[in-house]
Amino acid sequence: MRWMPDAALAGTAASFVADAWASFRRNGLMTAAAVTTITVALLVVGAAVLIGLNLGKVAQVIEDQVQVVAFLRDGLVPSETDRVREAVAALPGVQAVRFVGRDEALERLQERLGEGPAFADLTATNPLPDSLELRLTDPKHAPAVAAEVARQPGVGDVSYGGQVIARLLVLTRGVRLLASFLTVFLAAVALVVVVNTIRLTVIARRQEIEIMQLVGATRWFVRWPFVIEGLFEGAAAGVLAFLVLGGAYGAGVLRLQSTMPFLPVAGPGEAVLPLLAWVLVAGLGVGTAGSLIAVRRFLTA
Repeated sequence: MRWMPDAALAGTAASFVADAWASFRRNGLMTAAAVTTITVALLVVGAAVLIGLNLGKVAQVIEDQVQVVAFLRDGLVPSETDRVREAVAALPGVQAVRFVGRDEALERLQERLGEGPAFADLTATNPLPDSLELRLTDPKHAPAVAAEVARQPGVGDVSYGGQVIARLLVLTRGVRLLASFLTVFLAAVALVVVVNTIRLTVIARRQEIEIMQLVGATRWFVRWPFVIEGLFEGAAAGVLAFLVLGGAYGAGVLRLQSTMPFLPVAGPGEAVLPLLAWVLVAGLGVGTAGSLIAVRRFLTA
């Protein structure tokens, strides 16, 4: 397009948008098919975003609660227990150490599981060992600290929550990989539908386009309305996918929080901006790519 004053450029841009909007409304069934197909692809994208947000939140909550627990061997005298505690507290990455006696451990277990006939036998025998609970400076140090603690004399066993985080991260990667494959496949289908929609529009306006070219309209002057029409289709699909996913997610979170308030989930406020950004960007990308492919293929003259 040749250079033109700002006022003329604004008028031309407004004309492009008006033409694109008129074509968007006029195409009817093909426009609806394109928007619906893109929306299905975006639903997969949005669902992956929401699942990723929640898995990340669960991983963060678990990571924040990670602590190394060292179970002491039976038969240690108080001086030996103090020696182990001091040695563990001096390890790099350990912020604080708390001794938990076997009686306190049994009380905790009873609080979690409630009263029951089996607790009569447990109270009499109490098979739980004394332990040391370690608070760390950084949860990422848990594997290394656990390995060092296990080497200390007087320590029978060591546990920490790192295994759960590792499995959760593997699950997150698997979900994202599956969502990526589905998104690529559905985006390809959406591209074909958008290309065919723009192609039908080009065919319907062939005579008008030929007249514009005869009077000197540049190639991109003719193409821009079709590109903008593809943008409209992508934007409409993005908004539709956001409304469907946002509404379903908001209702689901409210129901989940009322029945299982202890479960860490991303609230609707946390999910709105990432979800909107992803589905809109993806929708605009698919719509623009489809229209560009169409105009380059069917408007080469």
